[in-house]
Amino acid sequence: MSNDITEQETSGATGTPLTTKSKVLETGASMVQDLSPVKSICAHLNAFHIYADEPHRCVEANHYCAHISEGKSQSVAFFLSLLDDYPDIRQCLIYDTPAPNARLIGIEYMISPRLYSTLPQDERKLWHSHVFEVKSGLLFMPSASKTLPTAAWEAAEYKEMEEVVGLYGKTYHFWQVDRGDK
Repeated sequence: MSNDITEQETSGATGTPLTTKSKVLETGASMVQDLSPVKSICAHLNAFHIYADEPHRCVEANHYCAHISEGKSQSVAFFLSLLDDYPDIRQCLIYDTPAPNARLIGIEYMISPRLYSTLPQDERKLWHSHVFEVKSGLLFMPSASKTLPTAAWEAAEYKEMEEVVGLYGKTYHFWQVDRGDK
């Protein structure tokens, strides 16, 4: 039973759960340190990433994204609403779960079609469209709110996916939890 508890508390990572001392130090540090880059995260997206070179493998990917720069979108949404700004660059931290003890398993950069069109052809091969992920439901914005009305949440998710569907992503996975890496 104690092994099961350790697995839950460490999210399957090798090692023991955090001690009370570590938890107190983390809490104190978060009260006095500037965590601005992390505080700029404005969206949680969930997807199942399929490995391009091994399509039988996939991993849950919880993206916590921040906008780095903003510009006018080249997507259809731009023509429907000329006043809307869309992010040119997003950067996302990817975790294996949305739990507090989640493991950072990768990063993803997302760029606008305008920026993508400036990349050399060899570099473009390393980027992927989000059209399939969004339209198939593999990429979505999960709701954690128990108080927000469903209609309001769905409108917010629709607006977010309207932006993401036109972006290109470049992902780096460095912890392959689907094959048992600890």
